[in-house]
Amino acid sequence: MKAGDEKSREDALRFGADRICLWRLCGKPQCVRARACRGDARLCTGLVRDWLELLDIEKRAERGFADIERPLATPDELRAYRAWRKALEGVRS
Repeated sequence: MKAGDEKSREDALRFGADRICLWRLCGKPQCVRARACRGDARLCTGLVRDWLELLDIEKRAERGFADIERPLATPDELRAYRAWRKALEGVRS
């Protein structure tokens, strides 16, 4: 791939990441302060894939959440997921 093509792809990923506020999932201080992707947009878009997979599992879950929590790789991801669940429960009430 040409350098210009790679730059265009990176710009497109960053634009998309910013449009759907991926900085909220990222949690990197520079991204949170800027309220925009300031790192490697490819990594942030990978987060979307992971979260969409978890949302699909969530949609099909009945009572337990062990299947959802199992693929989370770090304690930070687990805390973020649990905070999201808590916020979601408040919306459903």
